[in-house]
Amino acid sequence: MSLYVLEGLRPWVIQRVSAVYLALFFIYVAYCYFSAEVIAYHAWKGWLYNPFNTTVTGIFVIAILFHAWIGMRDVVLDYVHNIMIRIFILAVFIGVLIGSGLWVFRILLLSVVA
Repeated sequence: MSLYVLEGLRPWVIQRVSAVYLALFFIYVAYCYFSAEVIAYHAWKGWLYNPFNTTVTGIFVIAILFHAWIGMRDVVLDYVHNIMIRIFILAVFIGVLIGSGLWVFRILLLSVVA
């Protein structure tokens, strides 16, 4: 068993699939934005209350977190040669990603419960 779970073809596929989903999500949000009658906080809050929109937004967050992790991990592994600095940078970055993901999912869960 390898120490690096995301190596080889798997991260490449995840990166491409997440990029396609991110692009499709941005097109969907742009369509919703430009076809909305009212551009206001309460209208967008109501948009997010729709279970379909909450679900696709949650998948968007997961996709962007994976996309960011794989991209930054590859950059750090390629350009940071000191192993201790590399581990520190990756630990900080994964902490920021996990914290951001938990924060967004808290917001999404509050929109479903409220």
